[in-house]
Amino acid sequence: MRAISQTSPARAFTPTPRRGVNVSHFLTQTARRIPDRLAVVDDDHGQRWTWAELDARAEALAAALQTGGVDRRDTVLLVSANHAEVIQSFWGILRSGGVIAPPNAALSTEELLGISAEVAPAAVIADRAHADFVTALKDTGFTGPVFWIGDLPTAQAGAVPTEAVDSTVDEDDPCWYFFTSGSTGRPKAATFTHRHLGAVLMNHRCDLFPNEDETGASLVLAPLSHGAGIHMLGQVFGGTPSIIHPGGKPSVETLWPAIDGYGITNAFTVPTILNRIAAGYPSGRGPEDHTLERVIYAGAPMLAADQARALDRLGPCLVQYFGLAEVTGAITILRPEDHGTIPVDDAGIGTCGRARTGVEIVIVDEGGTQLPAGEQGEVCVAGPTVCAGYLGRPDANAESFAGGLFHTGDVGYLDERGYLFLTGRKSDMYISGGSNVYPREIEELLLTDTEVAQAVVVGVPDPQWGEIGVAVIERAQSPAGADGADLAERLTALCKSGLAKYKVPKEIHFVDTMPVTAYGKLARKELKAEYSQGRGSAR
Repeated sequence: MRAISQTSPARAFTPTPRRGVNVSHFLTQTARRIPDRLAVVDDDHGQRWTWAELDARAEALAAALQTGGVDRRDTVLLVSANHAEVIQSFWGILRSGGVIAPPNAALSTEELLGISAEVAPAAVIADRAHADFVTALKDTGFTGPVFWIGDLPTAQAGAVPTEAVDSTVDEDDPCWYFFTSGSTGRPKAATFTHRHLGAVLMNHRCDLFPNEDETGASLVLAPLSHGAGIHMLGQVFGGTPSIIHPGGKPSVETLWPAIDGYGITNAFTVPTILNRIAAGYPSGRGPEDHTLERVIYAGAPMLAADQARALDRLGPCLVQYFGLAEVTGAITILRPEDHGTIPVDDAGIGTCGRARTGVEIVIVDEGGTQLPAGEQGEVCVAGPTVCAGYLGRPDANAESFAGGLFHTGDVGYLDERGYLFLTGRKSDMYISGGSNVYPREIEELLLTDTEVAQAVVVGVPDPQWGEIGVAVIERAQSPAGADGADLAERLTALCKSGLAKYKVPKEIHFVDTMPVTAYGKLARKELKAEYSQGRGSAR
């Protein structure tokens, strides 16, 4: 970065601290504009609230939190499966001036205790399924108030409170700890301030669902603790109600009854669930025979073959974005009109889109030098959607924000038009015979075979080559009498025809169902561990 001019009158300028806009003010604005329109639907728990009712509930919870001792920047740990009162909790914590800390509810008690030690909660909001965790937390010395999902404070919409909640904040007050998935080491708390979160939500509105209003409906499919929570909060600008998917985990059998029954117009999901949406679309219906206007998918790369299948079945309603917890996904967008029109690269990999509004993507080499279009390097990001840093982790901050950019750990390149192509993840890369191998191009090639439903390639230890590639395949519905050995032989020949010899997997294994993580991502780490056992130096 260039040095500051020493002759500039602004050489020592620093911004004056300012009062920020508490993000919960967006809720109040919408509640005043359309008070009687639906905001939340949770039919599993018998809850349907208008925007005025949600605003009143947020106010009541904020008052209770402040009465319980929650001050500005205090942490409120939120541990619950999806529920209408989780949505109330998000808005109420924001209004109280506290910081939302929502780990994935699928984590173990030990993992949750580790996260609690990181963020030091002043209060806890939890569902009854996590009663054992709350007990364990108290055993560690926690003495703050506990609020139970299903029994949160409420208030009558339109009622005048005896004393209004003081929701004033500085613009750089933290308001959300967005936990990394913890694939290596303990999860880190990416810290978003009211200024950052406001920018993120407005960016989501601008790029992902710009035309949504109170006549639409947004389906909540993924845990609200991460990207789905951001997507839910962003619906506030158009006044679009959030519909929590009934019946628990979305399946091929349950998705379309929910989409059709509620008239869903937008949804946030991950590629594995989008594949289920496409697979379960009722036969005999065409791409125009549904209410979906924007199906937004992120969280993991979507292979080009899967993307093509979904586009063929659902039509031009797909929106892809790429990002990480530290940027709440707001790095790129591939709009509906781009799907199916942007060619794949030489390795068969499709683009994940162009930079989101207000975001700059920079590709750098190992030394941090910016690379020109077409050259592969690490994907780095600048802009208002990037978090303020990790809570209490100066070592991680120095590494991930080196040179003033956020380093994603993903490898890729930009083409001349600004489209980003991801070619792998630095942590997924393995070295075979001294050559770097990025699994994604191999997976893309494997997915071109119609008998392959999912493909993961991992590097495992090998005494001769250092590491070798192992392909794990979930088969699509196969013809009667189909032979797995024949398919393995065909896939090996396919790889040999399109890849350098060192990239061809040395082994191919088949699984009935590909394992996924609690976040809906393919469980690459677990597969690597399983197929590494007894190999190489471990023999």
